[in-house]
Order: sequence, then structure tokens, then C-alpha cells
Amino acid sequence: MPSHKKDRAVLQAFADTVTWCQGEPWLDCCSGLRGNLHIHHVLGGPHRIDATWNMVRLCVEAHDWMHSHPKAGRVLCWHILDSRKAFEPVTIRERWGQCPLAYVERVLPQIAEDWVRELGERLLERHA
Repeated sequence: MPSHKKDRAVLQAFADTVTWCQGEPWLDCCSGLRGNLHIHHVLGGPHRIDATWNMVRLCVEAHDWMHSHPKAGRVLCWHILDSRKAFEPVTIRERWGQCPLAYVERVLPQIAEDWVRELGERLLERHA
């Protein structure tokens, strides 16, 4: 797969549209302040793509939490995307090579945070 090339127009449009930390309602981070925000790609590495279905906006603390809790972070990000009507399971499956809903079902028992498991279960119910 070719290496990721940043689509600056897509990144800027997303940054202009999402001007708050989307992790704040669930994480003890920035209280939703509109300070130093990062764009987090749910699918990174060779699957990284600059597309609204693959990006969430996070403060530094929330971004660090996502990277230190990769499975729980991915489930939380997909919940965030679903809540803004940007979760695209078919597109994710095509790009990633695996079904995101099957992934959620598989990793839920491995996630320590009860609240993330609950968000994952709700995601599965909405897309059953």
C-alpha cells in the first residue's frame, strides 16, 4: 500500500469544522477547551487516510489517552464518529480489510474501562 500523503485541504476543513475536543465528554481531559487540538486518525499506519470517517479532534491529553489505550481508544473514536453520523463501517472494512463491528465485538472483553465497553455495546446495537 502506498505511504500516506497528507491531504491538507481535508485536514484544514476538518479542523475548521470541529473546533473542540471530542474526547472531553468521556475523558477527564481539557473540559472542552478550544486550545491545542490535534487530529487523531482512528486507523493509522498503512491504513491512515485523511477522511472525515477516520478523524476525530482531540486535546493533547485525550490524544495521548487514545494512543496509550489503542483498543479502547478505537472503540471510543468509532462511538464519537457514530454520534456525528460519520461512522462508515463499509468504507472502513474496504480500507482496513476487516469489519469494524466485528473488531469491536472481539475486543470488548479485553477493554478494562466499563464505560468504553458500554459505548461499544451501544455501537453494536445501533448497527445490528
